[in-house]
Amino acid sequence: MNKYGAIFLIGFFLLFGTFFCQEDFLKIECAVSPRSIKQGNEGLLKIKIVVRNGIRISSNPEFMIKLDEDENLSFSKIFFAGSELNLPITQEKEGIFLDPQKEIEVPFKLSESALLGNLSVSGEIVFTIFFQDNWSVKTTQKFAANFVSRKNYKIKKK
Repeated sequence: MNKYGAIFLIGFFLLFGTFFCQEDFLKIECAVSPRSIKQGNEGLLKIKIVVRNGIRISSNPEFMIKLDEDENLSFSKIFFAGSELNLPITQEKEGIFLDPQKEIEVPFKLSESALLGNLSVSGEIVFTIFFQDNWSVKTTQKFAANFVSRKNYKIKKK
């Protein structure tokens, strides 16, 4: 009987994972402003997190944004903890939860020798989803935002 129970549980989790992906619980909307950036100028990555009703994001373990390294872009740092982002929090008897209504802004600089054309800023968010029935899952979700790199004619070649 234990063998059949284990097979049933494995099948159940595979079925559950197929029907409910992470994007059903949390959606990441991101964009780069301005949409067109000249070489050597700065841009701003804007991240908005939309959480489905009944789902909360736990502040412990730590919520984190990790940016992918790219030779065309420079950031003040490549990862940001939730406590650094000044996201509003709510405290309940189950724990402390993030209220991600605030748009997260991450400044970056496009290098003077950056490739021209379509580029992207990408990374992942590490978070813990807390469900209404008091169970949680720690997971990651990738994101990417595209922008256009333009030639800056004011930059002198050395």
